Amino acid sequence: MAAWFARGGVTEVILAVNHLSDKLRVEVSRRKLDTKTVLSVEETPLGTGGPISLARPMLNKDDPLIVANGDVISDIDLRGLITSHVRSGAEATIALVSADDPRPFGLATLDANDRIIGFEEKSETIQSPGWINAGVYALNPEVIAMIPHGRPVSLEREIFPLLASQGRMRGWKHTGFWYDIGKIPEYIIANRQLLQRAEFRETANAETGMLGAKIRQPSYVGRNSTIEDGAKLGPYTILSERVSVKRGAEVSETIAFEQTSLGENCTIEDSLIGEGVTVGKEARIGKGSIIAGQVVIPDRAVIRPGSVILN
Repeated sequence: MAAWFARGGVTEVILAVNHLSDKLRVEVSRRKLDTKTVLSVEETPLGTGGPISLARPMLNKDDPLIVANGDVISDIDLRGLITSHVRSGAEATIALVSADDPRPFGLATLDANDRIIGFEEKSETIQSPGWINAGVYALNPEVIAMIPHGRPVSLEREIFPLLASQGRMRGWKHTGFWYDIGKIPEYIIANRQLLQRAEFRETANAETGMLGAKIRQPSYVGRNSTIEDGAKLGPYTILSERVSVKRGAEVSETIAFEQTSLGENCTIEDSLIGEGVTVGKEARIGKGSIIAGQVVIPDRAVIRPGSVILN
């Protein structure tokens, strides 16, 4: 997302965080991101609007603020969104994507000029396709000033409907890719679909051990990962940075996070493996399993399909 912001001309990103903020601070500090990044830490959760008010002292008081939900992955053209926002004279512009089933999302009602004249958040009564909130906005300082300070605020329920009723908000239609990855099933679907795009697929950046390994596409191998002779990887397998796949391991349709070790002759199918996990030799992990970070799976262990193992 930092790279996406940079391509859109954003030079500074404020991360509004609460849960796991200390861990996130460490992760951000060790990475060379494409933007300057600072953290705004909530002592208690403040919803989708409260964190913006909390970060108000950090904001530029003259330019629009670009807001993006942290669980959205897309190729939204931020420069196009900002240009449209400035030219329209709107106080808020929301990126919209078309959805066959808008019920899990906020639904925007548009006039012929793409002005938003109605906004309804997550309604079970909506049955027809429509343009939904993509979780990316351009907000003028006047909108920031509307957000109450010091309490949880929902942009989608308290601010956006008011702006729509006053004719102060426009929609910007996005037709590229867009994924909400806030839940594990959606996260897995997004990764598998992105693997089918050439720009997100790479297998040449593992440093050692590639010659005798068999990698079925589409797959992705992160930096400084090692795959030993005789290992079989893919299809639809993603290795993050510094993942070690030992001799004879067979890993398919699986996402393995950073610094994970997959042991000799182990078998892993259609699973999600957290960071720093050690999978022992000849262990078997069944379909649909989720292994939390820092877990050790013993040698020759058998993990039944659909298992969830926490640390």
